[in-house]
Amino acid sequence: MTVHVPRRNYRRHSSARDTRLRPKGYRTWIEASMIDWSAAGASLSGPVETVPLGLAVLAVSPMDGTSEIHLSCEVIWREKGKVGLKLLGPVSH
Repeated sequence: MTVHVPRRNYRRHSSARDTRLRPKGYRTWIEASMIDWSAAGASLSGPVETVPLGLAVLAVSPMDGTSEIHLSCEVIWREKGKVGLKLLGPVSH
């Protein structure tokens, strides 16, 4: 049997969008700025030194003035004012 290996290109795209992050169990949002993103994840900068690794919700401000986009994510790394997120999909309400 032949195994199919997908050839996805998760190329990073620079971005300077306002975002908010709410880790699981938090009641308040943490204001941050998106540094870059790909289909698989994003990097944020801001006051994120105490953000725990694990599940969170990312709110991304729209470019066209419509409603912000909410995505489920996982904080997978944190270092010196930056966090890395693995995007999991839209938030289910």
